[in-house]
Amino acid sequence: MENVILQPASDKKAKKHFHDTVLNPVELDIMKEYIDDPLYERIKNLYPDGKVYVWGITNGKQNAKKTEWKKIKPGDICVFTQDKKIFKSAVITLTFANKELAARLWGVDMNGETWENIYLVDELINLDISYETFNEIIGYKHNYIIQGFRYLNDEKSEKILSELDLHSTRIMEDISKEEYDSEIEKLMDKDHLDRPVSSTSRVEQAYLRKVLFDGKTEYRCGICGNVYPIDLLITAHIKKRADCSKEERLDAAHIAMPMCKFGCDDLYEKGYLLVEKGVIKANKRKQMTKYVEEYINKIKDKECEYWTDDTKKYFEAHNKTFIDQDSKI
Repeated sequence: MENVILQPASDKKAKKHFHDTVLNPVELDIMKEYIDDPLYERIKNLYPDGKVYVWGITNGKQNAKKTEWKKIKPGDICVFTQDKKIFKSAVITLTFANKELAARLWGVDMNGETWENIYLVDELINLDISYETFNEIIGYKHNYIIQGFRYLNDEKSEKILSELDLHSTRIMEDISKEEYDSEIEKLMDKDHLDRPVSSTSRVEQAYLRKVLFDGKTEYRCGICGNVYPIDLLITAHIKKRADCSKEERLDAAHIAMPMCKFGCDDLYEKGYLLVEKGVIKANKRKQMTKYVEEYINKIKDKECEYWTDDTKKYFEAHNKTFIDQDSKI
């Protein structure tokens, strides 16, 4: 699950850092000199416009802060605090340690330390949440003051995320194939039917998005072919999810494709659009308004790049849900 990071930006120096590298993102070209090529490419995929929101923390006494920083993962939510309130939230996209880059961005403190434990953020949201409200949500004493960088545990994080609805739809936890398989196995096991659906759904979505989008923040819809930010794309099951066997659900590389929220996902899911022999077709058996027909006419007869020998059976299963076996589309 996502965890919450409490990040004060209250003193004079922290306010300047926030202004210099969060409110005003850093040009990726400036960072390029200090990072290797693979990291540069990862950041470029995450920030296609080359403007990167950067924050960092020092090691702290006996590396206490660094130990907490190492827990941070993509998809975690950082909340910035200032003047006795939470004023901004952001989603963690990437972490890496780099003393030289930190010194270039922020200099060094009076102890000669720099803020070398770096994390990149995105999806900034303005908030206005008093410490009193925060303390009430999380169960702290009413006069508790957020004084330093902290990584909250699962229980406290869930309270904040649920109450404030800060989940990201773009950057999700890095789920491994083994974790995904385990979750699907448990979900399909009759002994685990009482598992919370939302929990498994987040794991499933996170892994499918990892497979489909490969770290990119923009991608092409598999139906209309237009490029969108990935928070406007669905990882849609080619064959209806509820009808998939355990083996089909485990076939993450082939069971899903990206579809946009601008109409393609609904039109496909409800059977207005079908894919036959690699070509997108309109389902003539569906009653359509003039607007729906105009939209579909722009899409139909395009080739679907997700039709392969491995996905063919899933498209055909989808088609059979909406047309008779001996009928033509």
